[in-house]
Amino acid sequence: MDRHIPLQQNRTSTLFTHRDVGQIVKTISEDAVFIGLNLPAHIVSEIDAFARTEPLYTNFDPDGLPFRYSDVIRGKAPDGRSVPIAGIRDPTRCPAVQAVVDDPVLRSIVRTYLGHEPREVMTIMNWSFASDFSEDERRRLRHQNVLDYHYDVGGYNFVYASFYITDTDRNSGAHVMMKRSHKHKPLRMLFGSASAGEASVRKQFGIENEIMIEGKAGTGFVQDTSCYHRATPPSHRDRLMLAVRFIN
Repeated sequence: MDRHIPLQQNRTSTLFTHRDVGQIVKTISEDAVFIGLNLPAHIVSEIDAFARTEPLYTNFDPDGLPFRYSDVIRGKAPDGRSVPIAGIRDPTRCPAVQAVVDDPVLRSIVRTYLGHEPREVMTIMNWSFASDFSEDERRRLRHQNVLDYHYDVGGYNFVYASFYITDTDRNSGAHVMMKRSHKHKPLRMLFGSASAGEASVRKQFGIENEIMIEGKAGTGFVQDTSCYHRATPPSHRDRLMLAVRFIN
């Protein structure tokens, strides 16, 4: 559901006009996130159309039978499998997705934040399906881990650029995070599990720093995912999200 992408340096046009790269990087450094790197409507439309016709695979059964978006009803595939999340393999086959990955403004933000070109780029596009799954069922289906507060530890340094391709709110899988939690974690949070309970994270960093990122299709945010963050389970509407991970 992801792909390692070689860097391309020959693009000069950008999808993100009138952006102050220095200010964006400063905001990420201070808050762990910049919200507002939004995609134009034609790019959103192209990605959305692509995602509705491509084969989908579940994260817990990657070799199982694929299915299409229109086949899923309330988190159930045609063969009866429960599918809280399903992804598209090699999403950069869509030219609009590739344009996002290669965008010079996005690359400049990432390069400036990391201090050099990323050594690895991964592109992920997932549907999160509205459903009535219990927490126990989500755990069994390997979805619960992203619903609990956690921070990423998959590299020395990394940054995610994430884009909602469908309208997204608290009832359709909005991303939740704790601002400024990418820095100054106490030792008890640095050793052992990267996951933590909601009460513990709120007590350490202050509930005033907890934000839920909601927005219309095209809403984009760039995040240092060493901060505490989590997903919310969709209940009313499916969510399609594009994420590009840049690793130091």
